Amino acid sequence: MTTQSNGRRARRFMYTAGAAALMLASAGAANAQQPTGTQASDAPVSTVDEVVVVGTRSSLQSAMNRKRSASTVSDSIVADDIGQFPDKNVGEALGRVTGVQLSRDFGEGNAVSIRGVEPDLNRVEVNGVSVLSTAGNLNVYGGGGRSNDFRELPAEIVKSIDVFKGFTSDMTEGAVGGTVSVQTRKPLDFRAPTFSMTLSGQKLDTLPDWKPRASVFGATQLLDGRLGLMANVTYDNVLTRGDFYDDHSWARLADFDNSPNKTVNYYNQSYSRAVNDYIAAVGSEAACATLTTPDANTLTTAQARTACQSQWYDYNPRVPRYRVWTREDKRSSGEFTAEYKFADNLRGFVTYQTNHRTQQLNDINYGTDFTALDRLNYGPACTRVTPATAETVPGVVVDANHNVIKYTVGNCLGTSGRGGDSAFSISSRDFRYETDSDYITYGLKWYNDRFKVDFLGANAKSETLSQTNNVSVSFNTPGMVVSLEPGTSAPIFTFAPGFSPSDASAVSQYQIQYRPSQSSNKEDQYKLDIDFDPRTTFLTNIKFGGRYSNAETKGYDYGGFIVSPGANLASELDNIVIYANSINSTARVSDTATVDQTAPLYGNAYQTNYWNTTETWSRAFSNSVFGSAMTALPSDFYYGGGALPSNWLYPNFGAIAQNLDTSHFNLDNLYSGVGNDGKTYDQIPYRVKEQTDAQYVRLDWALPIFGLDLVGNLGLRRVHTQTNTAGKFTRSETRLVNGVATTAVVSNTLVEQTRDYTKWLPSFNVNAWLIDNMLSMRVGYAKLMARPLYNYLLPNMTCTINYANDGTAEDGPDSCSAGNPDLKPYEAAQYDLSFEWYPNRDTQFSAGFFYKDIQTFYLPSRTSLGQRDVFGDGVLYYYNSFINGEGARWCGQSA
Repeated sequence: MTTQSNGRRARRFMYTAGAAALMLASAGAANAQQPTGTQASDAPVSTVDEVVVVGTRSSLQSAMNRKRSASTVSDSIVADDIGQFPDKNVGEALGRVTGVQLSRDFGEGNAVSIRGVEPDLNRVEVNGVSVLSTAGNLNVYGGGGRSNDFRELPAEIVKSIDVFKGFTSDMTEGAVGGTVSVQTRKPLDFRAPTFSMTLSGQKLDTLPDWKPRASVFGATQLLDGRLGLMANVTYDNVLTRGDFYDDHSWARLADFDNSPNKTVNYYNQSYSRAVNDYIAAVGSEAACATLTTPDANTLTTAQARTACQSQWYDYNPRVPRYRVWTREDKRSSGEFTAEYKFADNLRGFVTYQTNHRTQQLNDINYGTDFTALDRLNYGPACTRVTPATAETVPGVVVDANHNVIKYTVGNCLGTSGRGGDSAFSISSRDFRYETDSDYITYGLKWYNDRFKVDFLGANAKSETLSQTNNVSVSFNTPGMVVSLEPGTSAPIFTFAPGFSPSDASAVSQYQIQYRPSQSSNKEDQYKLDIDFDPRTTFLTNIKFGGRYSNAETKGYDYGGFIVSPGANLASELDNIVIYANSINSTARVSDTATVDQTAPLYGNAYQTNYWNTTETWSRAFSNSVFGSAMTALPSDFYYGGGALPSNWLYPNFGAIAQNLDTSHFNLDNLYSGVGNDGKTYDQIPYRVKEQTDAQYVRLDWALPIFGLDLVGNLGLRRVHTQTNTAGKFTRSETRLVNGVATTAVVSNTLVEQTRDYTKWLPSFNVNAWLIDNMLSMRVGYAKLMARPLYNYLLPNMTCTINYANDGTAEDGPDSCSAGNPDLKPYEAAQYDLSFEWYPNRDTQFSAGFFYKDIQTFYLPSRTSLGQRDVFGDGVLYYYNSFINGEGARWCGQSA
């Protein structure tokens, strides 16, 4: 959310409950004891042979040494750094690294961009193993499916973090911005048995309770130090609240001020430059009426004229509202490792890491909507407002910058969404997420005087189950005036007498909703690295190896599809369907109803939304529910005061839901369900399977040239990727039902597609010491790639035949929106130049410059690809899908 935040600081309470170390003395420890009978004057003079620096200074030196000796441009943090930061997770720690931008959710660091590149185009690995996404269902919550949430990686388990901004051929591909490599501790790293425990707590001044955080760590060695065991368990309970007002969501629906000046020059990334330039060249709104389409395969003449006129449309607040978000986030994680030294040159380990997270979020909304001109309908005939008549609507005020800063809701009642009918609402949406992830990692390391072999294997899986409930109360508010507070753009609502959200007599509708979804990820990955010492002066090391992975992401969303369209394709009546999980139960309030409430009326049994119910409540019954179900905010709205309310009533889900049909508000139909023919059918999930194999060779070298010591590496990586995607094609029809455009699904088709591609990734890095051990210059080049986001690859396609052309905003041609399984990966050539100065052991200065020649990328929204006969039946659809772009540039510097 890009909203105004209260910025209210949390009061933190931190205390250490206990920290202890159990040290086993070695046989030589007795030699360090002082003889008790020796006088101080007779004691021999001691000579200090070595000073060991520990603590923060040592960790900073270690981080600098890692940067100094790295094979490419990087920055590092070591364990002591994180231990002394007020950071609870890896993301918070990474926010301190140059060139890393931290994204926050409820004040906590959850994802990072590196050099301005979005999280989905960076790579995160723990001990060399990919971290799975737990972001939720791609179709429901969006996201690319390749980023992760750092809040699930507690800082206590970390030994070091390296942020690689350059690339070497032995690094796993998948990062255009950079790679975050997290290393955790191993039990044989400790010289003696160790145990520690930490407790802390947090409290916000907007919430009543303290919330705890606890961490327990233990490590020991057995069998004469050959077997190491280690365990770390962390529990965190975070309760946060954010108060907002939305001032960032704007629409452009009409030209209210009739100004001869454009509001914006036309641009739509779905169209070509030629189409955009053609429309933007029109100099007056009147000239749009005679415009013809510049490309009939992309847009109709009617669309071109509407697009042209939109250049004069003014900005209006789309969803003016206040919001109060609360979140309780319970996170527990455990890491358990056994490490065994088979011989001095052979070690093996196995690690099991498990994470469980439960989030309970509540979003209270208080506001209105101005998403369609119908909201302004007024007068005895309640004539619908159109772009052609918008400038005559009373009560609309536009400033000099073409922004609507005040408008009056129409006085029409009788049709929801038009005029003042249900124009204001208060809602409370609950989100519950249950997330589990498990990683089993194992490896072997062997070496001799010339070879070093490192094998790593991992099996990982994650699942996120989401259940969302929403309750809303809508109010008739004809004549409501919405204005924007000068200087802040906060919405101010002025209600007509008797039509405010505090009046039970203004209630027009109650509605509850249920929305379940599920997503899962799994990946098996295996990696082999071999180092060989050639024992030559110039070539210092030869490294080669490979990696194989088999990954799958899968999810069940709201479901519902047509199993069979029946014999009569022109009719829905003989459709066989399985019902959708997105369910609404609605009660309309009537002043003339003679019974408290009618029985719930289900939809049509041959449609997927059959479980949606409607019923009618009397005004008296509504008043009684309103009195018992509405409750005040737990504490005042942060921005309250003046024209903004300090508190308001919001609905309790349980108190309203007990009066409505909730018989299908469960998970029974998430994975399969009973169709209207009485048979059980599986719901249709999305699925992306991705198999990759990579091989590489890397040559490390050292060479003195012109008195400078040069060290570097040269490498080549081959990457092969095969994807198999599955989804569904959906055909829908939009028709006018009781004067309202309504869309219904008429057919579904299951689809599956496979493709593969191979990429070659060369890399080169050199480090020159301009001043020995003080000033160095790094130069690097690498070919980078990142695979397309999962949600772009899904072959889902929705095509709509529009029969609702009635001269209003719902008009539109037949169209299809689709994913693109044939998208090419993101590819870039990166060039690095950096300087590092180490004036002493404790100090470092660096300055870096980078340039990315982005050869292939993908646009973040669908592009119009003209008309296509998608189903081979002669019906042409305007086809929109994701496409690749070429030829971008990206550069920057950091210090």
